[in-house]
Amino acid sequence: MLLKRSDGRAAKQRLASAYQGLSGGGLDRRGFLRQAGLGGAGLAALGGIGPGAVRPAAAGPTNFGAPIERRKNVCTHCSVGCTVIAEVQEGVWVGQEPAWESPLNRGTHCAKGASVRELVHGDRRLKYPMKLVGGEWRRIGWDQALDEIADKLMAVRQASGPDSVFWLGSAKMSNEGSYLFRKLGAFWGTNNTDHQARICHSTTVAGVANTWGYGAMTNSYNDIRNSRTLVVMGGNPAEAHPVSLQHLLSGKETNRAHLIVIDPRFTRTAAHATEYVRMRPGTDIPIIWGLLWHVFQNGWEDKEFIRQRVYGMEEVRKEVAKWNPPGG
Repeated sequence: MLLKRSDGRAAKQRLASAYQGLSGGGLDRRGFLRQAGLGGAGLAALGGIGPGAVRPAAAGPTNFGAPIERRKNVCTHCSVGCTVIAEVQEGVWVGQEPAWESPLNRGTHCAKGASVRELVHGDRRLKYPMKLVGGEWRRIGWDQALDEIADKLMAVRQASGPDSVFWLGSAKMSNEGSYLFRKLGAFWGTNNTDHQARICHSTTVAGVANTWGYGAMTNSYNDIRNSRTLVVMGGNPAEAHPVSLQHLLSGKETNRAHLIVIDPRFTRTAAHATEYVRMRPGTDIPIIWGLLWHVFQNGWEDKEFIRQRVYGMEEVRKEVAKWNPPGG
């Protein structure tokens, strides 16, 4: 976040210079890592700035007697896109506030968003390489760190080939960082590069795409706030996604909406429910089929919507017919 370009040149030129010579033949261990972005030039390109623009931080604690610049940006912790107002003094990010005008976080931060500044200014953030020696972490030099990492990587590559290494990226990477990371895997000689979201959401995308025809979120926060009934099943947004919870509570208050929480555990979300349903773990599907049994039995389904938009409903009806709830 809060990057300043040192000149008007396209990022491609800077990144290209960082990789100059990688594909030109002989690849030694130090040359590979240094040119692939783990040396000084690569680290500078990672932030999208030239090496000449890097300088020591000049500002200390916030001086409220001096001008403070406010910069609007987006939180990098998840895909919601909450607005963050950064307070910058002497080129240093010294404080932050949530944005009241944001339609998403509406003047609030979750715990992760409130700590986003700590990604670069945390007191516990490592500023140099550390190595575990005899059960204790010891500071080592950059040359030693590069040598040891390069030696081990090249030994693995020589013994087992480039496909033996999997390069897993992070949600905290900028676009420039993601570009460099993908190039690192390509020059290493493998397509085994991916993003952590694949592990987090690959099953979600497949399930939602096959069910709704779209592999991402199908509704907006506006839909939540304007609903008359809200059902949370197997989720706990009060702790896992507090930004979304405020939209649930807004709908509950402004529309007198019913908030139904179905969960084996009485969570902090369940504490806000108008109806809490405690279920046995592993009974999610029987509950859904049982609810659908009552919907079909009473003719409550939206027949025109099903005719226009739903595929395979007859197969669903056949399966639901097997799940007659006790007393149904």
